[in-house]
Amino acid sequence: MNFNEQSFNDLDNLAVQRLIFEDGDELTSILKGHLFIEKALESAISKNLPNPKVFFKKRRTFELKLDLANAMDLLDHNLFSAIKAANNIRNNYSHNDGYSVALSELNSLKYNWSSLQKEAFNGACQNSTGEAVKISMLFLCWAVISLVAEPI
Repeated sequence: MNFNEQSFNDLDNLAVQRLIFEDGDELTSILKGHLFIEKALESAISKNLPNPKVFFKKRRTFELKLDLANAMDLLDHNLFSAIKAANNIRNNYSHNDGYSVALSELNSLKYNWSSLQKEAFNGACQNSTGEAVKISMLFLCWAVISLVAEPI
């Protein structure tokens, strides 16, 4: 799916569908959110490079895409830090057998959360770590949608 061809509402619905309505454990939510964020970064970079096909003709790492988006001033410092934290959590799952994210680590994913988002996160934490992962990744995905599309 080309994120540049989607509306803000389409991307919002996609994030909710993947992270809330589809079944999955903590790892699945981290991976789905990470992939969504990566696609948004790719779209934002593509929109701001004169010839993005040159950059994307080779496979690029998530970290390189994140660093490039940051170097292009597409991200503010706090959003960059939150996305980097999500990538670190994904890497911990990938490289540490038996890893399970701690609720305290999810605090690093917070980016300009409203009081309602904080309340929803606290409620999710009361239910399970898996629910807290879903909601925190969803909120981070919502933050990156604005890199690609404007709300209506």
